[in-house]
Amino acid sequence: MIKYSGMKLRIILFIGLSIHMLGVKSQADFRPGYVIELTGDTAFGLIDYRGDLLMSTVCNFKNSNNELFRYAPADIKSYRFVEGKYYISWNLNEKKVFLEYLIKGKVNIYYQRDDKGDHYYMDKATQELVELVYEKGVEYAEDRRVFFETTRHIGLLNYYMQDAPELRDRINSINKPSHQSLISLAEDYHNIICKAEECLVYEKKLPLLKVSVVPFIGITKFRGYENFIPSIGGYVYFWSPRANEKLYFKSGVVSLNSTQFENITQVYKIPIQFQYIFRAKKLQPKISGGINFYSDNLQDFNNLRHTLSLNAGLDYQLLKRLSLSTSFNSDHVPLLVAKTDDEIDFKFISYSFIVGVRIDL
Repeated sequence: MIKYSGMKLRIILFIGLSIHMLGVKSQADFRPGYVIELTGDTAFGLIDYRGDLLMSTVCNFKNSNNELFRYAPADIKSYRFVEGKYYISWNLNEKKVFLEYLIKGKVNIYYQRDDKGDHYYMDKATQELVELVYEKGVEYAEDRRVFFETTRHIGLLNYYMQDAPELRDRINSINKPSHQSLISLAEDYHNIICKAEECLVYEKKLPLLKVSVVPFIGITKFRGYENFIPSIGGYVYFWSPRANEKLYFKSGVVSLNSTQFENITQVYKIPIQFQYIFRAKKLQPKISGGINFYSDNLQDFNNLRHTLSLNAGLDYQLLKRLSLSTSFNSDHVPLLVAKTDDEIDFKFISYSFIVGVRIDL
């Protein structure tokens, strides 16, 4: 039987409930967009923004009356997020799917993700749709493990763009197809072949790296001490919109001031964590986890101690780049420690509440 103290149990339940709440809310992220029906009519509303895998198979759409429609690729011609991703229905290998339209020009580039991974496709007015197949792995030859990497995509790109020989070296350098390399290549090819009109890039150009800062104040209570300790500090979030709009790397420094500790009046906490913020609406649940490092001297890290940290909270968006930020943080030793045969001590160290503002730079 596993036993926890009342405070430990409340902390675990709180974090579990926050994770559950985040999981439920993260099932929907409706953003402005429109669908093109089979009749050619356009319906404006909200489209559920999901991962690439799901958006290749279904479009969840809410019209102006807040009615929800679930469209399969056979039900509509296309759908698009306003100034964002654009998907078209396509019969691929005798199966209807949604292909993401990356760029439209003298050569068109498409993308799809399925349970086998990422797939890129290309066509042009005089050539049919082909997949830019890329594979890598390990195979065995004469009882030896040999690494292989296919180059078929290079041959196809050279063939479809043979009327722009100045791009040949660049094509040959594309070891692996990607959004960035293919869009850039197709755009330059179009500009070489066609001077009269511009190509259309549907892929929303997102920055490679963004930063958010969170100055805050709070209170902390350590195990074995009766009083709460005032704290002040700041977090820094790093995130890559191109990779994931909701996952962050979190660090910073927290200053804890107290006369409770023996011969120590100030302790610093440095988090190294990953954080998930569900940013679809004004009220934004978040969870994070990782390691906290403790030191009484930021110039001397010889006496660093670390704990496992589990955190949950809510942010409320006040302006486009400004949000009120609150969170509940808990520290524990890295591993569960058995005390007896029927009892496990979760080794709770401390918990804290903080309030601050998140500024998205």
